[in-house]
Amino acid sequence: MVKPFHRHESRHLLETPIFKLRQDVASHPGTGHTGHYVVLESPDWVNVVALTEAGEVILVRQWRHGTRSVELEIPAGLVDAGEDPMHAAARELREETGYVPARMRMLGNVAPNAAYQDNTCWTVLAEGCRLEAATDFDAGEDLEVEVVSEDALWAAVRAGEIRNGMVICGLFWWQDARQRGAL
Repeated sequence: MVKPFHRHESRHLLETPIFKLRQDVASHPGTGHTGHYVVLESPDWVNVVALTEAGEVILVRQWRHGTRSVELEIPAGLVDAGEDPMHAAARELREETGYVPARMRMLGNVAPNAAYQDNTCWTVLAEGCRLEAATDFDAGEDLEVEVVSEDALWAAVRAGEIRNGMVICGLFWWQDARQRGAL
C-alpha cells in the first residue's frame, strides 16, 4: 500500500502575485530516502463550458504567455480566496464574455498536475447563457469572444486549435455527463 511521505521541513523559495514556489524536504516511508521536492502553491481555478440558449458554445481567444501564442479556450479564471467555484465560474463568464447563465451545475474537478501543483481545477456547465453585460477584463487581459456550433468546437479540438489540457479536460467532463445521461 502506498503511504504518504513524511515532510521534515518546508520553505518558500519564491512568492509571486499568482503562486508561491515551495520546497519540501521529505522522506520515503519505506526506504527512508530523503529528498527535496518542489511544489507550486497556486489558487484553484475554474473552467466554464458555457452554452447559449441555442446550444452554441462560448469560447474566448486570448494571448497566453506560457505558449507565447494566441489560444482558443473556454472561459476560465482563478477562484478568489474563500470564493465558491460556482460563483467564480459565473463571475469569470460575465467578466470575460458578458454572458450570464440561466442555470449552472458542477461537472467535475481535477488536480492539474499532482506531481508538483497543489491546486484544483473545477469545471462548471453554464446553460442558457444570454449576452447581458459588457465585458470587464482585468488590466492584463485582451480577449475575443467566439460563439461556435458544437461541431465547430470538436473540429477545433481535432485540428489542435484548442490545445489547453485543462480546457480539453473540461470538455471531457461535459461529454462524460452527457453520455451518462446526467444532463
